[in-house]
Amino acid sequence: MSPRSAGARWSRRPDWTTTAWWRRPVGPVYLASLVLSLGKGAWFTCWALFFLHQVGLSTTEFAVGITAAGVTGMIVGGPLGYLSDRIGTRETLVVLGMVQGAAILSYTVVRGFWAVVLVTCVMIAADRATPGIRIAVISGLTSGDDRMESISTNRAMTQGGIVVGALAGAYVLSLDDAKGYLGLILIYGSATIGCALLLLRVPHVESLRDRQASRPVMVLRDRPFLLITLFNGVLALSWGMLDSGVPLWITNHTRAPLWVMGVLMGYNAVAIVLFQNRVSRSATTVPASARLGLWSGVLLAVSCAAFACTYHGAGAMVFVLLIVAASVHLVGELCFVSSGFGLSVALTPDDAHGEYQGVFSTGQAAALTFSPGLMAVLLVEWGVVGWFVLAALYLAGGAGTIWASRWALRDQRRQHDDGDPLVGALADGQGDTA
Repeated sequence: MSPRSAGARWSRRPDWTTTAWWRRPVGPVYLASLVLSLGKGAWFTCWALFFLHQVGLSTTEFAVGITAAGVTGMIVGGPLGYLSDRIGTRETLVVLGMVQGAAILSYTVVRGFWAVVLVTCVMIAADRATPGIRIAVISGLTSGDDRMESISTNRAMTQGGIVVGALAGAYVLSLDDAKGYLGLILIYGSATIGCALLLLRVPHVESLRDRQASRPVMVLRDRPFLLITLFNGVLALSWGMLDSGVPLWITNHTRAPLWVMGVLMGYNAVAIVLFQNRVSRSATTVPASARLGLWSGVLLAVSCAAFACTYHGAGAMVFVLLIVAASVHLVGELCFVSSGFGLSVALTPDDAHGEYQGVFSTGQAAALTFSPGLMAVLLVEWGVVGWFVLAALYLAGGAGTIWASRWALRDQRRQHDDGDPLVGALADGQGDTA
């Protein structure tokens, strides 16, 4: 490459700064994801104090309520995904946004434990189902390498929005008054409904109804995929580890200042925005995605050992160890997310993206629901031993991912040889072994 062409390459504007990039079919999906993540970051930063200080729930009631909502969100993913394949993934995503926005706005009027729990279950169910349906929409609008690029770009935008939104939420949290919470609820709820309407500009993705086709539920018979969902859910504990486990560990078992947690969280978020796309480019085949899952399990286990080394630590040394541990965790998280993208998309039949993504999201939803309690037991009650139990879980998740992926490829090749048209195309081009 000549110096002139190299210079032109480096001076070229990033694609996302151009109007044409946003006008693509997936452009409104990106924009909606970015706006929603801003509101999500702000809301989930301060919703605990809103329920405790403004609604008047007790700590126990709040814990029971969010657990019930999390379980609800975990259960509805698969059925909603199957429904979206029948009526249209875009249409389902629009309805979920409208329902979620209405639930958020209703916080301005609902009072009482059971009413709040009901609204929260609806809101969380829509929130947990949305990512899987969104990936199904993107998968229907793209193909080949562009599909993985688009999915990982959406993830990076979502993460960036959550970071900025969390800063806004921290400001509302500092006010801790009714006007601040009311303003946040009105803005977040209205923006959610607005983003749902924006998605009407996305092209319709062909559904089973359009083709006048019908089929039974497929994913529940796909045992390798269900196992991959399980093992990916184990690796998804890495989210709860950083959000809940590490703060509890720092508070109870180190003498590091609490502001260190803000540094670790900010570092993680910025790095994901910068590098998620690059790592996801390695997840173009099932074998490559499976290897990323294995590496994720190994790296997350190593990060657990590094965090364990900070036990009763203080001063500059504990800060350095925390940064090193967080860095290893970051690479493991990048690999885990990319592995999940690659496997869940590549192993899905073309007419079942909603169903498969809906079920796949249940593994991650389960991790989000149960990880706070698990981290409290392992890292507060069990101490250093808990880190090594968690490391063993990650190793099992990584090894299980590559084993189940090999099983999935063997099944696809066997069904392809038997002439099954639903899986024939998937088996082509996945020739190397995991």
